[in-house]
Amino acid sequence: MKKVMRAGGPIIWAHASTPAALDAMLEVLLRAQMIEPSLSYVLSAPASEYIFDIEVVRLQEANFQSGQDFLSKMLPDLCLWADDNISIPLFELIQRFSIQIILVNAKTRKLRGRTWLWRKTVARQALRLVSYAFVETGESSGHLRSLGLPARNIEVLGPLLGGVVAPSCNEEERDRLGEILTGRPVWFAHQVPPQEIGMVLKAFLQAQRKAHRMLLIFDLAEPSSEVEFLKLCEELDLITHARALEGEPNSRTQIFLTDDDSDTGLWYRLASVSYMGGSFSGGNLPNPMVAAALGSAVVHGSDIINFHHAYERLREAGATVPLHEVGDLSKRVAVLMEPDQCADMAAKGWRVVSEGAIATDRLVELTLQKTGFGDLDK
Repeated sequence: MKKVMRAGGPIIWAHASTPAALDAMLEVLLRAQMIEPSLSYVLSAPASEYIFDIEVVRLQEANFQSGQDFLSKMLPDLCLWADDNISIPLFELIQRFSIQIILVNAKTRKLRGRTWLWRKTVARQALRLVSYAFVETGESSGHLRSLGLPARNIEVLGPLLGGVVAPSCNEEERDRLGEILTGRPVWFAHQVPPQEIGMVLKAFLQAQRKAHRMLLIFDLAEPSSEVEFLKLCEELDLITHARALEGEPNSRTQIFLTDDDSDTGLWYRLASVSYMGGSFSGGNLPNPMVAAALGSAVVHGSDIINFHHAYERLREAGATVPLHEVGDLSKRVAVLMEPDQCADMAAKGWRVVSEGAIATDRLVELTLQKTGFGDLDK
C-alpha cells in the first residue's frame, strides 16, 4: 500500500481493523485521488499480526499518547472509520480534534449494551462528528439510529469488499505485442523470489511439452538474483531475452525477463495465466486482484499470508487454482492454457473484482463531497 502525505490539499485519514477493510479503503482513496490529485491520505490500523504492509501506520489502541501525537502531526480533514469499534480511545480522540467522520460498517456492539440514558447522552456526544454512516444491513442502521444518529445520515450499502485499482499500460505497445504473440500461449510469473526461480523454470520446461510455442514472462522479486536466473536459463538451454536489452520478445523467445514494476499492467494483460511468486516459500505475494482485474487466471501455492482474504475470495468463486505441491505448477499451467479454461476463470475473477464496485463508487463520491469536491453534499 502506498502512503501519501499532505501536498497542499485536503488530507484523508482512513482507519480500518482488518486486511480486507484496508484494501477496500485503499481503493476508495486511490480512486478519489485519481479524480482530485490534490487529495492526500494516510492509512492506519490497530497493531496486529494480521496487518503486513509496512506503510500502514500501526496505532496501539491503549496508547493514548501515540494516537494524540499521530493526529497532532497529521491534522486530517476527514476520517473514514472502517470496520472497527467506535468505543476505543482512538475514536474518542477524534472528538478532541473535531475531525469530520464517515463510518463504514463500524462496530457498535459495546455501545449498544449500555443503558438507554447513557446512549442518549454519552453515545450521542461520541457520534456528534459523524457526518454520515454506511452500514451493511438494515439492522445495523437501526442500531445507529438508537444511538442517536439521524436516519437521513445512514445508508445501507452492503458488505465492504475491496477491489483494486489496476495498473495501466501503453495501449499501442499492448496491441503491437499482442500481434507479435498471436497464437502463442503466454504466462506470467510475478515477483518470483530466488528460491523459486528453478522451480518456475523447470515447470515451464514441462508445460512446454504440451504447448511448444509457450512464452514465460518472468519477473524477479529481487533484481540481485538476475545473474543466478540468467545462468540457470543458459544451463537449461532456454532462449532468453530481456526488457532492458531487447525491449520486447520475438517469435523465438521462450523466457522474457521484465525490467521493473512499471510494466506489470502490460504483462498481466498479455498473459492468460499468472503465477503468484512467493506462494511456495512464504514470500511477499502480489495482490491477486490485480491479475483478476486484467483478465489473467491466477495460480498460486499454498503458502499465502499477504492478501489471504483476496486469495480466498477468488478461490471461493473458482477464479484461482491453489497448488499443493511444486510439481502441480507445470500441470496446472498446461491445462489452464486451454482458451476455454482461461476465459472461464477470467470471467469469474472479474466478477469478484467488480462485486464491490457500487459500494466503492458511492464511498468515493461521498469522500469527495465531504472534502469540498462534490456538487452535492448530504
